[in-house]
This record gives sequence, structure tokens and C-alpha cells, in this order.
Amino acid sequence: MDIVSLIIGFAIGVIVVGVAIELGTKRTTGTAPASRHAKKWSISEIANPRIMAEHMGDIEIPRNSKVLVNVYRDKEMLKGLDVKEHEGIKGNFIIGDDRALILAGPVKKDEVGFWTIEKEIVKKLNDEFEEMWAKGTRMIEQEK
Repeated sequence: MDIVSLIIGFAIGVIVVGVAIELGTKRTTGTAPASRHAKKWSISEIANPRIMAEHMGDIEIPRNSKVLVNVYRDKEMLKGLDVKEHEGIKGNFIIGDDRALILAGPVKKDEVGFWTIEKEIVKKLNDEFEEMWAKGTRMIEQEK
């Protein structure tokens, strides 16, 4: 009986070790999330930024940006940029070629928002930006 117990115990041990190795080497094939929370962000993370701001706070804007704004804090920070004004803007977001940053409040440094790379959302935000851009009026720079 000892030999039979030894063989059964050995067989069970081999099976348990085999299952443990199989489970240990399995890799999860989960996909990365298409959106993520953002408390600290930078416009420089976005290629060809297009900014649509219901409210624009103090922020450093790259020179290659297109800005569509309703209310802004300082006209001087928009000087030299491709800027249009539109009173019908609702929402604040920054879109690029492949991603968007949707903000919970005004476009200002470290405003809470979330990044998304979901193609459908980025496309809809681009479409909305282009529609509003077509209806916007060029900001007139007044000479001092």
C-alpha cells in the first residue's frame, strides 16, 4: 500500500506543479484603457493642438495652436496666435491629431480633466471644433 500511496502522491504533485507553472506563465491580454484621469498635463503632449475654450485662464499656449475662445482672462497671451472668438462655445477641451484632453473647468494650468484616445470621441470633438471655427470671428488685435 505504501508504494501505491507514493505513486498517487507523486502523480498528484506533478499535476499540481504543472498547473501552477501554467497559471504562472499565462500573460493577461487585457487592453490598455482608452481614457485616463489627468490632474497634471501639458499642451506640449498634443501634436497640432486645437483649443476650444468656453473660459480661458492663464496658460502657456504653443505658437502652432489654433484657439477658439469665448471668455479669456488676458488678451496678451493670445497675441500672435491663430485665434477666433465664438460666443456659443460650451465646454473646454484640447484636441490633437490622435488624442484629446477634456477639461472639467476652464482651460488653465493643472485643471482636472481626462485624456482620451478613443477615435470616435476625438473625431466628434474635431468635427465640433471645425464647425465652431467656421462660424467664429477673427480676434482683432488692437494697437496700443
